[in-house]
Parts: sequence; structure tokens; C-alpha cells
Amino acid sequence: MEHIVNVLVVDDEQIILDSINKHLRNEPEYKVMTALSVPEAYTVMEKEKIHIILTDLMMPEIDGLEFMKVLREKFPEIIAIMITGYATINTALQSMQLGAFDYLAKPFTREELKKLMKRAYGLAVTIINAGGQSSFTRQTEAEKIMSSIKGIGEHSWIIIENDGNVLIGAERTFLFTIGTIQTVYLPSVGDEIRQGSIYFQVFSTDLRSQSLLSPLTGTVVMVNEEIHEHPNEILEDPYGKGWLIKLKPKNLDSEIKLIGK
Repeated sequence: MEHIVNVLVVDDEQIILDSINKHLRNEPEYKVMTALSVPEAYTVMEKEKIHIILTDLMMPEIDGLEFMKVLREKFPEIIAIMITGYATINTALQSMQLGAFDYLAKPFTREELKKLMKRAYGLAVTIINAGGQSSFTRQTEAEKIMSSIKGIGEHSWIIIENDGNVLIGAERTFLFTIGTIQTVYLPSVGDEIRQGSIYFQVFSTDLRSQSLLSPLTGTVVMVNEEIHEHPNEILEDPYGKGWLIKLKPKNLDSEIKLIGK
């Protein structure tokens, strides 16, 4: 274990705080703190160096989106994750355009939380090793929004196969913007992903994050594991050996109409 990462969970429901704390407390890489409101969170942040924040969307006084704006402006090195029971595509886009790393939809499972936290932990350690400087501190607002989030299905290609499964990959024009890749995130076989959730995330060597939103909802039936081992080499051929995932779609006919909107 490289570092212990300080995690702050902000939610006005004690049951959510208890649930996340329960799921993470036996993980040695996390020190978990909780707050029932944003003002209470600020009090914690005055006393502790926070690396990752999970914040609810709907809270009294100051809601999650307002809190996200403050984090973006004053604490850009903190990795922020939005928790929401109102998991619409627009909510996900809005929160991530404000600088969120990703979002967690209620009700969530222990496995969903752990996978998301594993990705956030990896970036947190990278930022710590870089002296606490996130690339967000060096980007303009426009660059930040464009580099962190794309539209549903934007810059992704899909091929519907004869068995009904869908092969998904990234367009070459998107991959050209990344530079030299340090870390790649792909879901695992068996994962259920929603249309509009992140299915492909890349961190370049200068800590810039690029993400693509899944064009479809479904179950992951195959992942191109070679990308994890040799991302820069494999992704040079995005329409061939650089394909990303194969999905068994759930709502293909209705969802395909939203791609790129």
C-alpha cells in the first residue's frame, strides 16, 4: 500500500454515511470521515487534508452542485464524487462538468462503491506523488470541461454483431487528444453499466483525465485486457485490436436514438 488516503463523505442521511463507512472501514488504504452538511464538511476540511470527497446531490442549505463549484475553485486537487438518488443523464453531465470525477447512484452496491473508489484512489496517489498538484489547477474552465466529459456516445464507435451484442471502441480523433497514457480504466466482465456512465477513462502522464460516456446500457461480456498492459501500443489501432468492450445491451432500440445528443 503506497498511501493512506483521507476520504470525506458528505450526506444529510446518516444511513448513507454509515453505509459507506461500513463498506470502506476495513480497507486499509482509506481513512473515512463523515459530515451531515456542507458547513460541517468545511469544519472537517480545516482540520484534515482531504484527498477524496463523496458528496450527496440533494442537501439542505448548500447542495452538492454548489459544493462542487467551491471544490473546483478552491480545492482542485480534491477528487470529488457525486452521490445521487436522482441519477439522470443530465445530473451526471452537470456534476462532471463542474469537476466531478464520477457519480454514484443510489441505491449502490458495495461492489460498485469499491470499484469507483479504486479508480479514485489510483488518481489520488498519483496527485500525492506529484506534490498535490492536479492538472485541473493548470487548465482553463473551457479546457477542464472539454477534457473531463463528452456527450453520450460522443467519440465512441459501435458495431452491432449478429448475436445482438455490441462492440464499442473510441474514435481515433479522441485518442489523439490524450498524449502518452499512464493509466486506463475499463469495466470488468459481468459489470452492469448504464447509458451515460463512464465506461472508458484515461489518465495521461501529465495527469489530465479523459472520459467517455457509455452509449448504451447493458452487461459487459468481454473486455480488451491487452489495453491495460500496453495502452499506448494497442490504442494506435482503435478500430481493430484497440476495441474496448463488448456489451450485451438491454435497451438498444430506444437508447441508440440518444447517442451523440
